[in-house]
Amino acid sequence: MKARVSRPRTLVLALSDEVQLQRLLRSILEPTGRKVVAAPLSTLEGSPTERADVVIIDLDRLDTNIGSRARQKFEGAEILQVCSNYREEDGVAILEIGVDYLARPFRAQDLLTKVHAAELRRLAAKGCRRYYHAGALAIDLLAGDVGRDGRRFSLTSTELRILEVVAREAGGVATIAQILDGLGRPNALRDRQALRAFVWELRHKLESDPSRPEVLLNEARVGYRLVVEPGGPTSLRADEKGHQAPAAVRHDVNKA
Repeated sequence: MKARVSRPRTLVLALSDEVQLQRLLRSILEPTGRKVVAAPLSTLEGSPTERADVVIIDLDRLDTNIGSRARQKFEGAEILQVCSNYREEDGVAILEIGVDYLARPFRAQDLLTKVHAAELRRLAAKGCRRYYHAGALAIDLLAGDVGRDGRRFSLTSTELRILEVVAREAGGVATIAQILDGLGRPNALRDRQALRAFVWELRHKLESDPSRPEVLLNEARVGYRLVVEPGGPTSLRADEKGHQAPAAVRHDVNKA
């Protein structure tokens, strides 16, 4: 089966007035499959122009006011403040408002670890675990991978969103309206027809026999149910490419 997308691309918005740091963030994160959009700190004052999964804010010191403002401005995004100076009590205050931080200088792996943790928190906020399994089938929602019997199949971004919505119902039925809303589509006839086509494609990756589905079940005129259980990557190879730094990519980053 041909893979069209190797993994969902996390969109990282890097807010910094330092071009050097913007380039460095790209050099660390983009080789792992993430997309980085750089913008000046003044972006915090304007209206949002980019949907973001993770927002990295480059500051001299940790700032809870900026952290709170960023959380409101980039609703649903994880916020990570990068700073060159901070006090321990400032770090505690930042964490208490739901913002993470990373001190400079940092290694590439330190940054990747923080971003990976942010991705896991976003998944949990959607009501999903990362791994699900059904017999020999294993699903990794973060990496967008499905594996069975030593084979791995990548999901498209649409297929991943469908799985996220249905997995969130924890074995219950996700209605057609819920799934279409998760896809950003109206509940119109042509969109319901498109959803059936997406599910048909998805079943060819999930099911041993797509004509007799056992994992992604149809509830007539209502929606779909995912018959899987939460679990670890038992059948999916523990391949963390895209989440860890290549051996040759290690940087000590100083405030230049």
